[in-house]
Amino acid sequence: MDLEKKEKLIRRIVEERGKDALPTLLRLLGDEDPEVREIVSEAFRLLGDDAREFLYAELLKRWRKGIEKNNVALLYIVDILGDLGEKRMEKILLDMLSKYDVEEALLVIYEALAKIGRGEKFLPYLEYLLFEDSYRKELCEQVAMVLANIDSEKSVDLLLRALDDDTFSEKNKEFFLKAIFLLITRNPSFVRYIVEKGREDVMDKIRKLGDTT
Repeated sequence: MDLEKKEKLIRRIVEERGKDALPTLLRLLGDEDPEVREIVSEAFRLLGDDAREFLYAELLKRWRKGIEKNNVALLYIVDILGDLGEKRMEKILLDMLSKYDVEEALLVIYEALAKIGRGEKFLPYLEYLLFEDSYRKELCEQVAMVLANIDSEKSVDLLLRALDDDTFSEKNKEFFLKAIFLLITRNPSFVRYIVEKGREDVMDKIRKLGDTT
């Protein structure tokens, strides 16, 4: 079955069964095709509070049983719950940090924490990943998306600094601009902060980005 047919099938399941489709969607969240997982994730988001309660209960159940080392399936769940603003999972997320030894996985957890308003205390570590880590070029776009969810002037400062770092590619810098755009969208006061720092050049690029989104 091609991707388009899978997408239509998933959406039909959601439309016809509503919240009764949640167990089926959970199984599909483990599909080996990342595009299918993205479609399923969006279906969960469309189901809103029903999905949030269902996924939180599933996360809580698995946490109580004991989280396996580097369990990828849980990362998909917490990513969606972060988008749905599930603050009750904070304790579980903090516990999960000790269960993963791959930075890409840890960044998924940091982003979930950021989305529920608990990311600011990790800014020093994110700064290290962005500017000091030996894999910083591979991680920088993921770090930028975490920063985009932390409403702090420090987040803006780090992204501005990254824009001025010529070791990053133009593609990387597009992500940094997108992250700043997301911060500004959520907190317009950052516009004045950026201008006061003399970075009208960045605001010009952000405005052009906004015109194309």
